[in-house]
Amino acid sequence: MNKSNIYQQRRVELAKLICAKTSGGIAIITTAPETARNRDSEFPYRHDSDFFYLTGFEEPGATLVLKIAGSTSQPQLESHLFCRPKDAEREIWDGIRLGPEAAPS
Repeated sequence: MNKSNIYQQRRVELAKLICAKTSGGIAIITTAPETARNRDSEFPYRHDSDFFYLTGFEEPGATLVLKIAGSTSQPQLESHLFCRPKDAEREIWDGIRLGPEAAPS
């Protein structure tokens, strides 16, 4: 099983747990925020473990939105990952960003 399938399967398992309690809903999961060290630098970034478990995405400023419906045995899941866009100027200072096109699905 490749890595993207592992993360997709984990999102399906979360959808099953949510469907077991309700008839569905929307889950919004965000990354950990960046923490400023001083006015022009941040502490080294540490991604949120729960977010990484569901997406495999390690960049700050990202949000996963899950739309869940259906039953425990057959959940209907729609997932969207929102992340910062590619920005050549910011990448000079902050490091490379994957951007929406290269972010995992």
